[in-house]
Amino acid sequence: MIRKIVLICFLMLFLNNCGYTPIYSKKNQNFEINKIELIGNLKVNKFLSNKFKIYKNNSSARNSYDIILNSALNKTTITKDKKGNATQFSMNISINIKLIDSSNNQTTFGFSETSAYDNSNNKFDLRKYEDSLIKNMSEKIFSEIILFIQTKN
Repeated sequence: MIRKIVLICFLMLFLNNCGYTPIYSKKNQNFEINKIELIGNLKVNKFLSNKFKIYKNNSSARNSYDIILNSALNKTTITKDKKGNATQFSMNISINIKLIDSSNNQTTFGFSETSAYDNSNNKFDLRKYEDSLIKNMSEKIFSEIILFIQTKN
C-alpha cells in the first residue's frame, strides 16, 4: 500500500512538471483575425466560427488577417447491395481559404478531408455518427488552417 502511494506521488511530481502546454493556446499566437466571412455548409461553418473566436482581439499580435472561408460537404454512396440500398458512404469536406493581410496581400489555399463509413439500420445513430464525423474532420482542417497561418507569418 505504501508503495502505491509513493509511486502515485512520484508520478504526479514528474507528470506535473513535464512541460505540457496546449498547442493552440492564445499565448504563443502572433496573429489575430479581424473578420471572418463564411460561405457554404452551415454545420462546418458553425464549428469553424466557434473555433476562430479565440483568435480575435489579440493585443500582442504582429499580423492581422481577414479570412474568407468557402466550405463544401459532399456525401456520396460508395457501394450498394443487391437490392440497391446503400451499404457504404463517403463524406468529403473541402474548404477553400482566402487570407487577406493588413496590406491587402491575398493568399488562397485549399484543405480537404475524406472519410468512408458503413450504413446503419438505425438512422438516428447514423445521423449522430455523421455529425461526429463532420466535427472531427472540421477539427482536423481547422488545425491545418492554423498551422498554415502560423507558417505564413
